[in-house]
Amino acid sequence: MPAPTKIYFPQVASGGWADWVEVVNVGAEEANITALARDQNGNVVWSSSKKIVPFQCWLVPVEGQADSRGVEVSLEVSSDQPILGERHCHYQSQVLDFPGAAVELDSAGTKLFFPEIASYIGDWIRFFNVGEADAIINLIGRDRSTGKVIQQLSGEAKPKGFWTVDDQHLGKLTGTLEVLSSQPVIGERHSHYQGGKTAIGQLAQITEGRQPAPTKIYFPQIAAGGWGDWVIVTNVSSHAKANLSAVARDVSGSIIWSGAKVLDPYQCWIVPVDGTADKKGDVSLEVSSDHGVLGERHCHSGSQILSFAGASSHLGSVGTRLFFPEVYSGAHDFFRFFNVGEADALIIVVARDRNSAQVVNQIQGRAVSKGFWTVPDESIKSVTGTLEVISTQPIAGERHMHYQGGKTAISQLGQVIAL
Repeated sequence: MPAPTKIYFPQVASGGWADWVEVVNVGAEEANITALARDQNGNVVWSSSKKIVPFQCWLVPVEGQADSRGVEVSLEVSSDQPILGERHCHYQSQVLDFPGAAVELDSAGTKLFFPEIASYIGDWIRFFNVGEADAIINLIGRDRSTGKVIQQLSGEAKPKGFWTVDDQHLGKLTGTLEVLSSQPVIGERHSHYQGGKTAIGQLAQITEGRQPAPTKIYFPQIAAGGWGDWVIVTNVSSHAKANLSAVARDVSGSIIWSGAKVLDPYQCWIVPVDGTADKKGDVSLEVSSDHGVLGERHCHSGSQILSFAGASSHLGSVGTRLFFPEVYSGAHDFFRFFNVGEADALIIVVARDRNSAQVVNQIQGRAVSKGFWTVPDESIKSVTGTLEVISTQPIAGERHMHYQGGKTAISQLGQVIAL
């Protein structure tokens, strides 16, 4: 699973929101990189280019481009070497974060899924067409409790153009959203909480990519110490009941809690795991099913909300080589690596400087099978750059980043560049 040479960010925002986009050359040679901003119809309105050496970063000078055009734009970054990227979009205490999306990273496809849409949250979703023809896009909204269809919408996006849906289109939907498109699209969701104090960003999960939807998903952390956890999982089989089981494990992989549920097609289960970690410290969560299952976790404390999709090799979020395009010494970072393999995972973490690409710090650790290893901020030390993670067993990597004295947090899964 090589890293892509072309990545997409469906939105660069206008209207007071500030954008920060960073890309990194993860290839073996100097990279020639080009960035293109396009309007809703796919027309190029701005471009820039840069040469960077292996593991060097480029902060794409895209800030203000949407405001100067008076319209929002998308961003495409292409290279002659493999690249990865990350975008932060912020307004006061609201910070959204997204990886650069790509077919190779299992974040673009013709069948997408959002495990949670809530009528009590401000939702805004953009669909970006990365295909070569017009995309006809159908949306199916289903009720959380019953799995029944309660809303359907249809729209179109031109090649390299986009279609945007908000709460007014979705109506009183509390449940799931299935996306069916005639061309590969990327789905980007913004959710706004607490009267504009907090926002989280998520890419739609691909249900028919390189592999079908998984029957086992992982959440590397369920938090202790006052953080509230909310986990929802969905039976994405359209034709059969699913038998689900959930297992929480401690750092050594020992089971400390389990639960089970039978779900109708597209019915959801809110896994009753909140508070489990307070008994024995942080735990992991594994949810398995006899049919396809997708899920989402929110972890919250005050105005800080972290969001994670359930990780799986089927979804391109479990592997032996992970990458985080940004580590920042001015914020507080916390990393959790969960070993889904059958043997101990020996894990190496390599931190590099953003500008020089030189190795600044290296750390080694171990996680037993179905156990985890945690790397706190003090282990990373004063690094502003990138983090490469190399493991002897397949792992899921989860990053928590805390800003503004504990007012804001963002969350990311490590991007997988080797299975």
